Amino acid sequence: MNFTQDFQKLLLKKPRYNVKQVQAENSEFADTAIKSKNCYYSFCVFYCEDVYYGRYSRKCTNCSGITFCTECQWCIESTDCINGYMLSYCHHCSNCSECSYCADCFGCTNCFGCIGLHQKQYYLFNEKLSKEEYERKISELDLSNPAVMNMVAQKLQEVQSTTVNLGIHQTMTENCIGNNLSEAKNCYQCYDAFNLEDCLYNIECNGNKDCCDMTVCFEAENCYSCVQAPINYNCNFLMHTDQCSDSELCAYSKNLKNCFGCVYLENKEYHILNQPYPEDQYHAKVAEIKKELQSNGLYNMMIYFISDYEMQRYMHEEDHAIQPLLPTLN
Repeated sequence: MNFTQDFQKLLLKKPRYNVKQVQAENSEFADTAIKSKNCYYSFCVFYCEDVYYGRYSRKCTNCSGITFCTECQWCIESTDCINGYMLSYCHHCSNCSECSYCADCFGCTNCFGCIGLHQKQYYLFNEKLSKEEYERKISELDLSNPAVMNMVAQKLQEVQSTTVNLGIHQTMTENCIGNNLSEAKNCYQCYDAFNLEDCLYNIECNGNKDCCDMTVCFEAENCYSCVQAPINYNCNFLMHTDQCSDSELCAYSKNLKNCFGCVYLENKEYHILNQPYPEDQYHAKVAEIKKELQSNGLYNMMIYFISDYEMQRYMHEEDHAIQPLLPTLN
């Protein structure tokens, strides 16, 4: 058995699917929609409902044009906002409602064009107004007029130039190093992630625990080096594989248990390279394959790199030491 060649042949055997969904409903034009409903043209949305043009957001409802938002309602064109209500064009705002063109604000209500405010209400470009004056001035802003929008952009630049801008954005975190984190504990070098605990190097993840080197993964536990692999337990080197346990180097599969090097499989147990093995032989064979892969430097995600683009990219990397490790498919 030449595991590397056989595994790569399995990867090339079928076309890769273009949309991944797990327990999603009425979201045909959403990719990596997990436990979501009625989402359109959205990517990596978790527990979302009625979200349009969203990206990497969690527990949001009735929103459009949001990115990295958590538990937001009726928000549009906002980024990295948490627990927001009726926000528009806001960035890095938490627990705010009915705000527009705000950034780095916390617990604010009825604010427009504000930066770095905490627990404020009826502020326009960081200036305190009465309720009546605020409502009057907001009603006079014709945001469909390009001249008004240019004025708004200029005022925002003036406010930003006189306000301290946060370099790190974390909300409800403990003992964490990273940026754009919320509800996280004991995490190191994690970014754009929600609800993590005891994780290292997680990017664009949600609900992971005891995981390392994860990208676009959701509710994974005790996993290492996986890509777009939600709801897995004790797995390594998965790609587009979900709801699996005790499996490694599997791709485009789901509901696997004790599988190694399997591609395009569902609801299987004790399989190697898509072939069934007796339970008493499976673990010995996997140990043998892993030893060979480790000796060749291929017990990692590099074994997936089989396209011409991937080959050319790595052939021209500055670190030419990796070239002998690249697998070749005959």
